[in-house]
Amino acid sequence: MLIGLLHLKLKEASKKANVEKAKKLIKEAKERGAKLVILPSLFPVGNIFEIYENDKKSKSIIRNLSEKIPGTITDTLINLATEGEIHLVAGPILEQAGPKVFLTTLIISPQGEIIGKYRKVIISEKDVRLGISSGKEPVFMSLDKRYGILAEDDIFSPEINRVLALGNASAIIGSIKAYARSPDIVKYVAIARTLENGIPYILVGEVIEDENGEVIGSSPTFVTSTNSLIYKQAEDEDTVLYVETTVLMQESSKERIGKINNIETILQGLCKNIKKMKSMERKKINQEDSHEKEEEEE
Repeated sequence: MLIGLLHLKLKEASKKANVEKAKKLIKEAKERGAKLVILPSLFPVGNIFEIYENDKKSKSIIRNLSEKIPGTITDTLINLATEGEIHLVAGPILEQAGPKVFLTTLIISPQGEIIGKYRKVIISEKDVRLGISSGKEPVFMSLDKRYGILAEDDIFSPEINRVLALGNASAIIGSIKAYARSPDIVKYVAIARTLENGIPYILVGEVIEDENGEVIGSSPTFVTSTNSLIYKQAEDEDTVLYVETTVLMQESSKERIGKINNIETILQGLCKNIKKMKSMERKKINQEDSHEKEEEEE
C-alpha cells in the first residue's frame, strides 16, 4: 500500500489557505495511487505549544480550537477524506470532552466515517500546564497491515511504543509537533524506538510560519527502518513523502543488529522486580515512621 505523508508549511491564522494546500496535495497523492494520507499535528493551524513560552497565548488558542467530535475541524477533515477518496490519519486535534481537553488523532475512511480515535497518552509538562488531559489506551488501525497509532510526545516513551509493538503492529504511524529548536532530535529517538521494537516508524512533521512569513518552528517528516535507520525523509516544504509499505516491510525484515529475543518474558520479570522494589520501599518507610513514633513516645 502506498502512503502519502504531507510535509506542510502551515501559516498561523490561515486555516483556509492551509486546507486548500492540503487538498491539492491529497489530490496529487490520490493520483499517484496512495491509499492513505497522513496530516500533521493540529492541522490546519499546526502545533505551536512548544514554540511559544507564553502559556496565556497557548491557552487562548486551546479555548478557540477545542471542540467536540464531530465539530467544525472534524467536518473539514472528513471533507478532505471524502473529496480525496482516501483514508486519512489526522491529528492530533483538540477534542473537548466534557470538562477535559484531549489531543486526539482521527482515522477517517474514504466514505467519511471516523473509524478510529486515539487520545494521546504521553503528555508533556507544557501540555499539563495548558490543561491537556492524557488518554488511557493504545489504538491500532487495520488496512493492508496492522498499524499502531501514536502522537507527538508518545515517541519519547519506550513503554507505549512497546505496547504497540507487542500488539502486533507491523509499523507505527504518527505525528511530530513543531519545536523552536533542535527539531532533529526526534529522529534519533525514532531510530532508537525502531531498533527497540524491530518495526518501522512513519512520522509526519510540520513547519510553522508566523503572519510575517518567518519560520518559527519545525519538525521533520521521515520514515525509519531497522536497517536503513532513516529510510526516507522529506526535503522540501509543501510536498508529499511517499512510502510503499510492502517494500518498507521487506527492507525492515532483514536480519538486524541488536535484535532481542524473549522480550515479553524480560518485561514481565522487570515489572515483578519493580513491584518488589516498591513494596520494599513502602515497608522501609513504614518502619522509619514507626521508629520515629516510638522515639517521640519515649
